[in-house]
Amino acid sequence: MKEEERNLQGLEEITLAIKAGSEDLFRSVYRAEYTNLLHFVNSYTRNHQDAEDLVQETMLAIWDNRESLDPGRNLRSYIYTIARNKSLNYLRDNAKRLKSGSLEEADNLINSMALSSSSVEEEINALELQEFIDRIYLSLPEKVVNTFKMSRQDGLTYNEIAEKLGITTKVVEYHISITLKALRFKLGTRDSGKGLKLIKDNG
Repeated sequence: MKEEERNLQGLEEITLAIKAGSEDLFRSVYRAEYTNLLHFVNSYTRNHQDAEDLVQETMLAIWDNRESLDPGRNLRSYIYTIARNKSLNYLRDNAKRLKSGSLEEADNLINSMALSSSSVEEEINALELQEFIDRIYLSLPEKVVNTFKMSRQDGLTYNEIAEKLGITTKVVEYHISITLKALRFKLGTRDSGKGLKLIKDNG
């Protein structure tokens, strides 16, 4: 099975669990998506407080309508589609804040924004993941993260890392294993491979 197919399968399982009423999994999705979703909404509203309110409204709408969720539909895309629609409605409701001129002109501007912007899927793919990963790094010991970065970013072999750091290859493997597990857990994955396997261990 291809990586993309595994990801979609994981999303389907998550959607089914939320549809069945799993509050824990819903909270996990909320926490995992919150920062990126807030940036996404704020790119429309340009008002941080209002963006926070809209994110909460979006996730509340997902939960309140969980029984109607379609497991065959990409859950992330669905969340961001709702967030985008709420953002555009927010702009329409606050049209008087947009430049000077008539409400009709403001509404035309908003409609133009809706038509000219990229698809929600493209906007999701453009979201910056590095900030989220950096926060995960901060929760790990520095020596563990350094080992991982030497492998993944610098392209060094386990033997080369072990020689540079004065440790055994077993310790190198252990450090990288710890980091991968942390990333998988934070990104909503499970070691069983049934979740969203976004990080591949290619040791």
